Amino acid sequence: MSNKSVSLKFFETYAGKHDVEGCAPLFADNAIIHSNTAPAPLDFQGYKQVGYAFLAGFPDISATVIEQLEDGNKVVTRVAWSGTHTGTLNGIPPTGRSYRSEAITIDTVVNGKIVERHDVSDLLGMMQQLGVIPAQ
Repeated sequence: MSNKSVSLKFFETYAGKHDVEGCAPLFADNAIIHSNTAPAPLDFQGYKQVGYAFLAGFPDISATVIEQLEDGNKVVTRVAWSGTHTGTLNGIPPTGRSYRSEAITIDTVVNGKIVERHDVSDLLGMMQQLGVIPAQ
């Protein structure tokens, strides 16, 4: 499996199948995930909790991979996330609104496993689209 396909498999499994547990084989046991959806770096167990929280808030969440670039063991993915806020998201009651925002993920893949991930999502844009934060 190429490094790009490992990263792509994450989006297919999580967003396409809504299968958080199915993502586990893609990550090394000691993987570190840096994400602006969490206040500190996470291991995969912590990252799973973020994944479950988003699935609870957006049961129809989907991801469209817009572009992927690979350089050695680094894979950069630009992805568009979308969903309808029909469940509680980290204490935020459902708004019934939909969102679409882009994110950038940089994976370091070694021996077919993600050992490090840097993930930056447009959380402000998402919250504005949901009406939780005023758009300016």
